[in-house]
Amino acid sequence: MSELTRREFQLGAGCLLAGGSILAPLVRSHGQTTERSDPMAAPMCDFQTSFMTWHSRAHKDSRPHARHNVPHGNMVRIQLEALIDRVDRKSGVSERFVLIAPCITEWVYAEDRLFQKPSAEFRNIYSATEHRPMTRRIIADAKPARGRTTTTRYHFLTFDVNPHGQTRMLPTAKEIVEVSGTKVPLVGRTRIDDPKGQVSWIMEYPIKTMNFMPKTNSFQVDTGPILVPDHESKADEPINRLEMAYVAYNRLDRAEFILRRPTPINNEEGQPLCEVLHYSKVREEKARNVLLAAMPAA
Repeated sequence: MSELTRREFQLGAGCLLAGGSILAPLVRSHGQTTERSDPMAAPMCDFQTSFMTWHSRAHKDSRPHARHNVPHGNMVRIQLEALIDRVDRKSGVSERFVLIAPCITEWVYAEDRLFQKPSAEFRNIYSATEHRPMTRRIIADAKPARGRTTTTRYHFLTFDVNPHGQTRMLPTAKEIVEVSGTKVPLVGRTRIDDPKGQVSWIMEYPIKTMNFMPKTNSFQVDTGPILVPDHESKADEPINRLEMAYVAYNRLDRAEFILRRPTPINNEEGQPLCEVLHYSKVREEKARNVLLAAMPAA
């Protein structure tokens, strides 16, 4: 390429990004060849080796006490924490959004006292064309940020969504329990439909906590944060309708989400003191959950 691209998806060997949809190659499963036309069955993301990388443009921090030392901008690599695809049910065209892992706000390349005080959790959502800051302090004293174009802030912006080479679907509770005991990487996918029926959302996330009991073939996923659509949002742009949440389920046809929301804190007399950002809004809905395991290379 003659110049640095501002945004691109790098999907790993054997995968193709076509018309906004990810098409995976044919794979063999238990001796049979299966076409991966179902996006829920595509090779799972290796979150440990999947990253967001950017080169931000030089800009002056408007705060008078700012101590950044970035005359040439800055290059950053941050691990991906969760993916979500918005799929138009009529056309099949999808748009992908990613949630990056968090860090604590810092003064970049300062001589000392690197952490900012008061600190905040730095975290963003990205699409191929937009970014939306999710950085907010513990006290919920500001409105959520809106999506912004990436071209004004970054020289380039790259998503490396790297799939595992061998992926096995776990269609039954028995298989889920058996594989949970082997300590191989597990990834979950959850599909839900928009209440209006026009859009499906496919979430993909590493399973960090798995409860399982071999005696009863019981399992329960409890993991996050992930990205979920906020059905109550009135925003026009999809990136502005996304919220952070945790997901829990112990069957494959429903899921519970607990969304991050401004949550009131009261004193002993019940009088309001402030609002904090906390996972407090519970939502239960029909879903299709698929669990996948990374298998060792033959």
